[in-house]
Amino acid sequence: MYKDRDSRDVIIRNLIADLDFAYEHIQATSSTGSATLTRWAAAALKSRVCLFEAAYRRYHNLTGLEITPEELYREAAKAAKLVIDNSGCSLNTAAGKKGAYRDLFYSETPLTQEVILAVCANEKSGIFGEQNWWFNARSYGLCWSLVRSFVHTYLKQDGTPFTAAADYAVKSFAEEMEGRDLRLEQTVRGRNFLWDGKTAVADIKNLSLTGYQVIKYTLDESKYDGGAKNINSIPLIRYAEVLLNYAEAKAELGEFSETVWNATIKLLRERAGVDGAMPSAYDPYMAEYFLNTTTDMAILEIRRERGIELLLENCRWDDDMRWGMGRLLERPWYGVYVGELGKVYDMDGDGSGDVCFVRENPPVTEPGVTYRVLGGDYALTDGDSGYIECYIRMNRKWDDKKYVRPIPTTALNDNPALGQNPGWKK
Repeated sequence: MYKDRDSRDVIIRNLIADLDFAYEHIQATSSTGSATLTRWAAAALKSRVCLFEAAYRRYHNLTGLEITPEELYREAAKAAKLVIDNSGCSLNTAAGKKGAYRDLFYSETPLTQEVILAVCANEKSGIFGEQNWWFNARSYGLCWSLVRSFVHTYLKQDGTPFTAAADYAVKSFAEEMEGRDLRLEQTVRGRNFLWDGKTAVADIKNLSLTGYQVIKYTLDESKYDGGAKNINSIPLIRYAEVLLNYAEAKAELGEFSETVWNATIKLLRERAGVDGAMPSAYDPYMAEYFLNTTTDMAILEIRRERGIELLLENCRWDDDMRWGMGRLLERPWYGVYVGELGKVYDMDGDGSGDVCFVRENPPVTEPGVTYRVLGGDYALTDGDSGYIECYIRMNRKWDDKKYVRPIPTTALNDNPALGQNPGWKK
């Protein structure tokens, strides 16, 4: 307890040894028919752990270590391939392209065809989730929303980038939803979303900062709001992530091919109604999105896919940290495009108005229209038009010391030999 800290080599070797031991000693199949711990969870977790450490060493240019990034990428690929070849898992497609993705996060019983490990929330387990409370009530403040730059990463169903259109930047919300990757409308309130059985768009006035209101993990009835009431199980490890881990490891090893693409990314896109053909060139929008640090087509498309497929599954922060993408956090929070103030917009494309952006509440309002008053930290980028911009005065400044957390003062008091992490005060 009072020695110097161990090196990253010592830590990763022990992590790998522990996960290899778990793989060898945990049962291969679930005895209860649910997402009980199996050896495939150990192998999948190993692929995640090794991928993180490989990328962190590569993209942070760590020196003085014995184990190379290539060795760790190979360990990640090997662990993922164990699951791919032997687990019997596959992507859930039971509800069809318009529902198979969301069903993974909506179902009370884990969909074990794809879900390798889950937290089961129901009356029997005595565990209840708070997802509706987080996303659909003001108890936790304004609820989570996607930002426009990320929504633009979703492809069109023909496999081409949404951002390839000359007018993509000024498309309305309803136009943004048209012909897109079907995961988009299984992730946010879109054109066909039903709330308590009725059509409902994003609650821009009370809940959604940007207009892209998240529905992933929530149940579509108000009776689940306002407390720990959710009974949908939460996947912790999915087969989809294993496919992405394998694809990324092979790409970073310089061993990516159309065969790897077809066995990984293509399957995920086709489940979402997207043409799964491998692109012939990199997407400039994705290169700029990742700060022009790479133009490798495979790496950029894998990163696109990880963001979309694993959204809100506790992966994105780690991905950005291991890729050295901390500066992404400095970007403004932009929402839906608003062409002009005072105009009533049809968000879901059903022919009736839904929302109007104003500087003050009008004396006469239209029935069924939500009026969102601008002001303070909530504005449009061009004054009377443009993107919604949220928290304008927030000073989002990245500091590279934040790639690692500080060692707590209490730990340093107990053991000064640990030393503080770079950039943090002792």
